[in-house]
Amino acid sequence: MITTLLVVLKIVPTIFIALFPVVNPIGTALILSGMTKGVPPEVWKKTSLKIAVFSFLVLTSFFLFGFVVLKLFGITIEIVQVSGGLVLAMMGWQMLNNDESTKVVSDEDALQAVKTVEEKIFYPFTFPLTVGPGGLAIAITFGARLGHDSVFSFAEHAAGITGIFAVCLTVYFCYANLKYLDQKFSPAAARATSKMVAFFVICIGVEIFWTGMKALIR
Repeated sequence: MITTLLVVLKIVPTIFIALFPVVNPIGTALILSGMTKGVPPEVWKKTSLKIAVFSFLVLTSFFLFGFVVLKLFGITIEIVQVSGGLVLAMMGWQMLNNDESTKVVSDEDALQAVKTVEEKIFYPFTFPLTVGPGGLAIAITFGARLGHDSVFSFAEHAAGITGIFAVCLTVYFCYANLKYLDQKFSPAAARATSKMVAFFVICIGVEIFWTGMKALIR
């Protein structure tokens, strides 16, 4: 019982910390704020809940069944780590050099966003803005590394799902209150925060890439 609890206490924060900077709920909320100007707060809160639910379902599916896809195509976890690390690093580099991340959209674009907000819940609000290739790579990586036949398998996967749920709960909280966040962050502060997050995304990507490379060259 104590061992199982220790496993849960280790996996939950590990997955949360790995996913949080990649999902980047605060930075993405600031971006969505510019894309959804004019949308009534009550409508956007419902939309935020749907985005969080879709994000949870997508991440959980890749976390639980990603290893099946790996076996089906004969892909090793080391290759996923190398590929996923490269994707993360490139995403971070693009974020670091993107000067349009906090750009305010025109009134015409805002009105169009209001009209099509329901159509955009899954694409692009959920994928790729909230859950992108980096998040999917991390979910697959963690899911594949957990045991599937051990006595701790259920506890490990339950802990992983709990970590994913915590990230998606944070997504809902940030998105539902994005207007408040927009008021608290000046454009300069939002840009600075985005750049810092981008740097950590690059670091995480390089770490995942290097872990896979070390395993391949052994």
